[in-house]
Amino acid sequence: MPSQFVSIGPLTLNLYTTLITLAVLVPSAWACLQTRDWHVVVVASVVALFALTFGRAGYIALHWEYFRERTDELFSLAGLSEHGAIWGGTMALLLSQRAVRLTLPPSVQRWWLPLAFLLAGIAASIGCIPNGCAYGQEVFWQTDGEHSLAWLLHADWPDAYSINNPRWPTQAFMAFWLITMGISWAVWVRRQANSESYRPALPAIGFVIPCFATGDFLIQFLRGDPAPAFAGLRIYQWLDMTLLASVAAILILGTRRAR
Repeated sequence: MPSQFVSIGPLTLNLYTTLITLAVLVPSAWACLQTRDWHVVVVASVVALFALTFGRAGYIALHWEYFRERTDELFSLAGLSEHGAIWGGTMALLLSQRAVRLTLPPSVQRWWLPLAFLLAGIAASIGCIPNGCAYGQEVFWQTDGEHSLAWLLHADWPDAYSINNPRWPTQAFMAFWLITMGISWAVWVRRQANSESYRPALPAIGFVIPCFATGDFLIQFLRGDPAPAFAGLRIYQWLDMTLLASVAAILILGTRRAR
C-alpha cells in the first residue's frame, strides 16, 4: 500500500493532494505546449481554484458537526468533496469559456479537459487509499463466505482512523471504472473525430461527469465511511443524481441556444 505522504526535497506532501495536482498539471502543460497559448493556463488555473474552493466548502458542509468545534482546520486542504469540486470546476469552465476565447487545435480540444477530469478522478481514488477516505465496508469470511465475491476481492486497507481491516476496495473500483470510461471515451473520439456533429465542449460536461456520477452511485452501496442517509440512499448518491440532472439541464440549454 502506498504511503500517505511523499517527500520532495525539504517538502513533505500528502499523496492525495500531490496526485490530484499532477493529474491537472500534466494535461494542462501538454495543452499549453501544443498551442503556445497561455490562455490555457488561465482557464486551467481558474477551474482548479474553483474546484478546490467548492470541494473544500462542500466537505466542510457535509462534516459541519466536526468543523463547528475545530474552526482552525477550516482552511486546510485535508478533505475535499468530489461533488463540490466537480460543481465548482464545471462552473468555472462555463464562465471561462465566455470570458476567454480559446483557439485550440482539434487534438487539444478532444483530449485536454476530459483527460484532466479523468486523471483527477483516478488520482483522487488512488490517493484516498492510504488516507482512508471513501473506504469500503468491512467484509468477513466467517459471515460473507470464504468464496464470496466480497472476500475474494477484499483489501486490507485503512479507514479514516488508520485502522486496517478487510474491506471492499471501493477506491480501486472507482479508479478502474474511470480508466474503463477513459478507454471508452478514447475509442468514441477516434470514431467521431471527423464527424461534423462532433462538439469539443461535450466531453467534460456531457461525458466525464455522468460517468463519474453513475459509477459513484453504484459504488456508494459498498462504502463504509459514515454519511447521512435519506430514503435508503446515502447523501452522496443524492448528490450523484443531482449532478446527472444538472448536466442534463446544461446540455439541453446549450442545445437550445445553438439552434
